[in-house]
Amino acid sequence: MKCAKCGAEIKEGCIYCSVCGNAVQIVPDYSVLEDDYLRSLLKEEESAGKEPAPAQVKQQKPKQPQRKKNRRLPFLIGGILLVLLVLAGILIKVAIDHRNANSYDYQMEQAAMAADAQNDGEALDYYERALYLYPNDITAREKMIEIYEKQKNTDAAMVLLIEIIKLDPANEDAYRDLIAIYDAREDYDSILDLEAEVDAEDLKNKDKILDLFADYMTSAPLITDPEGDVPSGKYDEALEVEIASTDGDAIYYTINGDENELDAKTGTRYFVGNPLVFDESGKYTIAAVCRNDKGIYSSVTYADFEIELAPPDFAEVSPDGGRFYEPTLVTLTAEDGCSIYYTWDGTDPTTASARYTEPFEVPEGNNVLSVLVVDKTTGLDSGVYRANFIYYP
Repeated sequence: MKCAKCGAEIKEGCIYCSVCGNAVQIVPDYSVLEDDYLRSLLKEEESAGKEPAPAQVKQQKPKQPQRKKNRRLPFLIGGILLVLLVLAGILIKVAIDHRNANSYDYQMEQAAMAADAQNDGEALDYYERALYLYPNDITAREKMIEIYEKQKNTDAAMVLLIEIIKLDPANEDAYRDLIAIYDAREDYDSILDLEAEVDAEDLKNKDKILDLFADYMTSAPLITDPEGDVPSGKYDEALEVEIASTDGDAIYYTINGDENELDAKTGTRYFVGNPLVFDESGKYTIAAVCRNDKGIYSSVTYADFEIELAPPDFAEVSPDGGRFYEPTLVTLTAEDGCSIYYTWDGTDPTTASARYTEPFEVPEGNNVLSVLVVDKTTGLDSGVYRANFIYYP
């Protein structure tokens, strides 16, 4: 025991401190803190169902409080793994989509499947992607044309056909389909322009492609004179000109060379077997075209020539004047195609004067025979020829 006041040891049996005289009180030889700690240990042992070892209670050091096990950890790990799996799946899908998006074969396969399922819009989208990957591809364009033709979207089909021809100028099928579209629209000018482009190309199958335009080509007319030649130069007599079509097409012409007057509305229709007669002096330019059953015009054929008509010669008068004592017949002769007119009174004959048809007698007296020759075709005359006849029986 120890004194509570001075801490001096109290001898056994004493009730007062021999040092300070303080009354003896029983004081334990351990601290209050240790006592509180002991009580806490006892409670923990009781909660664990174990009896504490009395001999060891005083000597044990304070234990650190045990941490409770984290029961959320497995769930957390599982969640992380699940998120990783989802992310991995997303990345794989992105990779596959990226690969497919850059695969021409994949786009074509998907387009074919969509077309078989009658999903035309989806099929066109896939074909467009295929063309994005291979801009010069013809197969994708041909497949798209099939869909557009089914949809009767000829504008879109026409654009693709033109693109195919630019990529492959020898593609007969593309020309055939494009011509069919132009024909349905009666756009014959575009057909002729396309034919001109083919004709300018150097293609191995050029003749076969040009054959596709045969129904739309019209041969230019032929313009000939009576000798079968193209009229040209100068003519000193009336000229007959014929125009012919090698294909039997309708012919339209002008004689002033104006191309604006050559269509079916403004041009003059030429009928085979009725030649054009040029019996007046002047310069002429015949322009003619042919027009087939489709209304397609040929190129223009021209013929330039000039007419300088010569007047007919004087008539031959027999006898050619003189003195006569017996009745005498006078004979007048002129070129073919001419008429002869005459007078005896000294006036100039005209087409209203007496027309010569047969020999006539010289009248009695001193008379002047005046003779005029007129070309029936040109209307030109020879001028007046005169001869003096003196007849006294």
